[in-house]
Amino acid sequence: MKIDKKRALLGGLVLSVFLAFIFALYSGVAYSREPVTTRATYSRAYALEGHFTNYGLFSNETVYKNGTSLAYYPSKITDAIIGEYKFSSDGASGSYEATLHVNYYVSSGKKRVYLVNDTKLLSKGTFSGSFEVPVVLNFTELNEQLKRVREGTGLYRAEREVYVTVKVLANGREPFTQEIRLNHDTSSMLYFTGTEEEYQKVVRSVSTTTNSLSFLGSDVGVSTARRVFPAMALLFAIPPAGFIYARRERKETRTKELKGLKKYTIRGTPPQGRRVELSSPRDLERVFELVDRPIIHYRDGDTDVYAITDRDIIYEYRASRDQQL
Repeated sequence: MKIDKKRALLGGLVLSVFLAFIFALYSGVAYSREPVTTRATYSRAYALEGHFTNYGLFSNETVYKNGTSLAYYPSKITDAIIGEYKFSSDGASGSYEATLHVNYYVSSGKKRVYLVNDTKLLSKGTFSGSFEVPVVLNFTELNEQLKRVREGTGLYRAEREVYVTVKVLANGREPFTQEIRLNHDTSSMLYFTGTEEEYQKVVRSVSTTTNSLSFLGSDVGVSTARRVFPAMALLFAIPPAGFIYARRERKETRTKELKGLKKYTIRGTPPQGRRVELSSPRDLERVFELVDRPIIHYRDGDTDVYAITDRDIIYEYRASRDQQL
């Protein structure tokens, strides 16, 4: 019966250690994963695009022929620039307005002082999907107007700026504005900026997935596993730890008790007589106090035996190796 109890205790401790290890292992797996995975995807809802193309008409066709499209136009021979603005909107409909601005100014330090602001409506209307607007810049007329402004104001250093604005209101779309500006650099070359404009509406979609891990054929949420598995590992680790601690305490207590009897102990051979087995060093100490005979220490195989002889009765206590004196 005693052997069965010991085996049951040993089996229970082994099972408890095994389960504590399993839950500790799954706890590590749970903490190596995120409880929730968030993924963001982006898709284009729509696009608004504006493109301006152009070509020149020249007073001297020695180098450039009329109808040639250039990135830079020589201002001395360029009589006109003919352009076309195209807008597209992924099939949306709405309204638009295209305006030509010619502003005359003088520079005062780094500041511009505007003298005359001329605007000309190029086109206005509704559209479905796309529209086109012709743009004509006649430099003969523009130069004559600049001359009149200079003579009329007496400011012969007056200059001009030329640009086209396109404003689009598409149904269900963001407002779209494009500015196409004519520039004149120090080398007397003309060029445009803002000829290409694109606006894309991007939609961000977020999906959230609750992560889980498989345990005994079932899916357990990572957040739940982080709470439960460490607690279970600790719970199953308590019995083995308590058993080891209690056994160590008992060994330390018995060792201390035996060391207290060291001065009354002698080495000898096993005495003859009827043996009575004692269960603890405390019982050995009590017998010693009652009988008042020396304690005989001898080895029986791997066991240290402490015996007290009282006539034909031998009282003996068998100690483990870490309890010997």
